Amino acid sequence: MDRNKLWLIGSVLVTGVIVVLGVMLGIQPQLASMNSADASRTAVQATNAGHVALLARLKHDFKNLNALTTTADALAESVPSGSAMPALVDQLDAQALATGLTLTGMTVTEAVAYAPIAPVAPVAPVAPVAAEAPAVVPAVATAPSATEITNTNFAAFPLQVTVTGSYGQVLDFVSRLQSGSRLFLVDGLGTAAAPGLPGAVNATISGLVYSLVAAPPASAG
Repeated sequence: MDRNKLWLIGSVLVTGVIVVLGVMLGIQPQLASMNSADASRTAVQATNAGHVALLARLKHDFKNLNALTTTADALAESVPSGSAMPALVDQLDAQALATGLTLTGMTVTEAVAYAPIAPVAPVAPVAPVAAEAPAVVPAVATAPSATEITNTNFAAFPLQVTVTGSYGQVLDFVSRLQSGSRLFLVDGLGTAAAPGLPGAVNATISGLVYSLVAAPPASAG
């Protein structure tokens, strides 16, 4: 093999080595940098999309801020924090005046803790069995569902309200109680003729009003 061919082969080999080294030392790092930049850009775009959605929700809520505030105020009045009995007395006076009867008394007893009603476990059907091999299919009990209302943050105040007026006025008063600003659950109504007042009755209305109870302070440690 002459010297020219050797130089040609050597040049080709050197050129190949230079190309490989160029790819390894120059192009590949650039490609890795570009891939990293693409991944960072995708993450930033996802974060920006989340911020845009949050901003849109905040704008929507701000537009409805007055309605949301009104709803929150109504709920706070319906089930206040604490007994709020003076406000309840004012409500009863106004409702009695609106119906034209006389509010003669109100008795409130000590608050009782809210008692959640445990769900009733469904009874599984019993499959038909042969006479020679009786079997019992056990009922499957369901776990009680979680709720935010518990006996530590919700209380009921039993109370009785006595009024005097016509029977129609009493019914109107009861209707107003159940639709007033303060949540009032009527669970009893008794009437008797009012002595010396023809056409009038003395009525005793029993029920419950509810209040939110402050959570007990967390114990140290």
